[in-house]
Amino acid sequence: MAKIFSIFTLFLFGASLSAQDIWSLERCIERAQNNSITVKNSQLAISQGEVSLKEAKSNRYPNLNGSAGFFEQFGRTIDPTTNSFANKKIGSSQFSVSSGVLLFNAGRINHTIQQAQLNLQAARQDAQNISNDLSLNVALVYLQILFAEDQVENAKGKLKNAQAQLDRTNNLIQAGSLAANEALNFEAQVATSEQNLISAQNTLNNAYLQLKQIMRLDTEDQIRIERPQINIGDINPDLLSTEMVYQQALGNQPNIKAGETRLKSSELNQKIARALLYPSLSLSGSLSTNYSTLSRKLEGTSISSFPQQVKINGASALLEVPQAIPSFGDNPFGNQLSENFGQSIGVRLNIPIYQNGRATASVQRAKIGILQTQLQNEQTKQNLKSNIQKAIADAKAAKQQYIAAQKTAEATKAVYENTKQKYEIGGASAFELTTAKNNADVAQTQLTSARYDFLFKMKVVDYYQGKRIKF
Repeated sequence: MAKIFSIFTLFLFGASLSAQDIWSLERCIERAQNNSITVKNSQLAISQGEVSLKEAKSNRYPNLNGSAGFFEQFGRTIDPTTNSFANKKIGSSQFSVSSGVLLFNAGRINHTIQQAQLNLQAARQDAQNISNDLSLNVALVYLQILFAEDQVENAKGKLKNAQAQLDRTNNLIQAGSLAANEALNFEAQVATSEQNLISAQNTLNNAYLQLKQIMRLDTEDQIRIERPQINIGDINPDLLSTEMVYQQALGNQPNIKAGETRLKSSELNQKIARALLYPSLSLSGSLSTNYSTLSRKLEGTSISSFPQQVKINGASALLEVPQAIPSFGDNPFGNQLSENFGQSIGVRLNIPIYQNGRATASVQRAKIGILQTQLQNEQTKQNLKSNIQKAIADAKAAKQQYIAAQKTAEATKAVYENTKQKYEIGGASAFELTTAKNNADVAQTQLTSARYDFLFKMKVVDYYQGKRIKF
């Protein structure tokens, strides 16, 4: 009773799929790419590259800095407005604005900008490579679901046929045409078919779970994939050659392009390092002013007479001598800023004479970086060629396996049909019929597996040819 209930539940579950949301391969890939953490990280790398490029371009422009200082001085100190000593508390302020621009640095800024552009391009190519790999992974899981769904349908058909055969045998036993033990094989076949159906459904559920995880869907969401029309007969890997596919891959694989871009970036890095060996010329200017609490402003003068003893023709006389006496007051803040306002402009030539070998070491490291990048690119191309060789060989082998599975399925089906006819006229036993049916079922399962394996192996080849992953 429990087995019947389990099978009934599985059939209900299968029937409910028809009302679920249908997902095509393109929709699954788009969802996975939009929600993948790895893809999002690659997009952040692109954003970082854009920021670095903007920063590199900004180095062409002058800088501008402002400063302000407020001070309290005690004891013997120097008045910043008069440069005279004072032995009292002084409050002072200083304000300045400065700017500078690099006029010549042996092309370092231009090369840095070009390098930032190449690094940004490489980041975009890396992101495309990650996206392509994700698309291939989604296609693999998609095919696994298609295969699992076929296995569920096959298991349902097997169970239906086994139950029908058991019912027919029971009827013959009740009619006295067969012995009672003739039903044992068919009862075992029904039990095995029930078990296989449950196993196939679990495999399908696990495949859907994997797809949901890749797309970052809630595991409780009920989805169903679209079943595309696939024509295996139009696919022929025998027409492909390793060199042809390899040359196509060199032109379309983003990781190959990214490696070539990074090589150009490494070459620019050497030029940037060499610029440290040459003089640099810069222009700078500044505006400044200051304020002091000791500063005084002339407010006016007064005339006072002072007696002066003088001799006129040997006789003493007292003369009144007029003298101007200045009067001072606090010098306002605004006046001081105007009175102390100063400007400066200058050109600086920096000539590297000895830098403890740092510049030379930078050039040598840049050269080594170029060699490392070249080796990495060579290794990437070698791995690509090996992968293409394996992909084509796997596709050709999968095709042969598929053809052989077709022949086996046809042969075992014919044997089963012949054994079934013999059994109906008493020329074969129930055991022989069960064995023939099992062999036909196994062959059909192997054919389905070979079909999807061949299809996926060809999609891998399509991936290296730069074709869009679709069915």
